[in-house]
Amino acid sequence: MRKGSRIGGLVVLAVAAVAAMTAATAYGADVEGQRPLMIVGDTFRFTPGAWSDYLIHDREKKEYYRMTIATLERFSRDGKPCSWMEIGVTPEKDPPVVTRLLVEETKSGPGEIFEVIVQVRGYEPFTVPESFYKGEEKDVGQFKGAAVARRIDRRVIPVAGRSIQAWDVEAADAAGAVMSALVSEEVAPIGVVMAETPQIDMVLSDWGTGATSKIEGTPVNFYVWIMMQMGGALAK
Repeated sequence: MRKGSRIGGLVVLAVAAVAAMTAATAYGADVEGQRPLMIVGDTFRFTPGAWSDYLIHDREKKEYYRMTIATLERFSRDGKPCSWMEIGVTPEKDPPVVTRLLVEETKSGPGEIFEVIVQVRGYEPFTVPESFYKGEEKDVGQFKGAAVARRIDRRVIPVAGRSIQAWDVEAADAAGAVMSALVSEEVAPIGVVMAETPQIDMVLSDWGTGATSKIEGTPVNFYVWIMMQMGGALAK
């Protein structure tokens, strides 16, 4: 290969990389299918293999979607107890998305996020840059914690053909927004049976054990993934 051709090829790759990184901010906001996960009180349990499935109505965005939360392998990272967890989102119109997160285990649920992998159905999985899940304004790993302000009543309720004991509670998030919820330690991993905020209704549809990772294939670098999608679009 002549020197000029080699330099030309490097320039093309550099331009493509810059274009991918520029597109990533706009593209990443919707490609991962991220939704907030409500965590109420201290009912979260990092039980390997536990999963729970919810039907969610976002009144503000006028959409319904299913969300499945699973806690998987446990181990240590930087001396901290950690777990892999996965959040699957199935919107009404868009392809399902699985987000796999390596999170610190804390008494109130997921803490620091160490790694994130995302897979949109029909595409290769990709690793997510730290800028998407570190800091205050997160595009990925939107855990919305609410502290229980008052326990109202404990009762037995039927869910998915089973009977469980649950608490009616009032809770408030960090901004002071009040929500009502029904929580139970019998429903791992997040312990929420029902939650209602001014924006979102969240209702448990089923739960169980034996969850395994839904990620298929070897994750690629996020910017490489963007370039692959750009290349595929140009080839059509």
